[in-house]
Amino acid sequence: MEPGIRTDFNELLTPMLGLAEKMLERSGEFRPFGARLAAGGQLAVIDVAPTLQDPSNPLIIDALYATFRLEARAGTIKACAVCWDAMVPNEQGGGLTDAIAIGLEHRDGDPTVVLCTYEREPSGDLHFDDPITALGRRHVFDGPVLLTLRLVPCARGRVWPRSKDPVWVGPGRVVVS
Repeated sequence: MEPGIRTDFNELLTPMLGLAEKMLERSGEFRPFGARLAAGGQLAVIDVAPTLQDPSNPLIIDALYATFRLEARAGTIKACAVCWDAMVPNEQGGGLTDAIAIGLEHRDGDPTVVLCTYEREPSGDLHFDDPITALGRRHVFDGPVLLTLRLVPCARGRVWPRSKDPVWVGPGRVVVS
């Protein structure tokens, strides 16, 4: 990984991991949230849940990625991250264990996922393991953009197409879902 990309990922990762740990210690859970690094280097933490009616975790994650896709297409961000409370396979003893998951993406590099497993001690304190990384999946940079088409009257009586169904627009393709 290039040093500039690693620096950008660390600028996103450090505050997000700290915030997730604080929320877990305070309330035992957290809703997904995101962060973006603007093209000029400014960091902002993003919470879209208050703007959604009855938000579920998958809906919040989708809304964060959609927000970041639009910003990436506009060229206003160079990196972004989405953080969620996950269940991952336990390396010792099988089953599943809790983890903080952070999906990191950069316009100039490969996506990365950081997992930090944790468990509640008998005393009630949380124990966080060292984070591990894995190759992630692209959701933002070079990903599809969700658009909704509507009939719009325009000059000379022409009417643009209307669809209540979402339309996924990706590189070289349009798919109505």
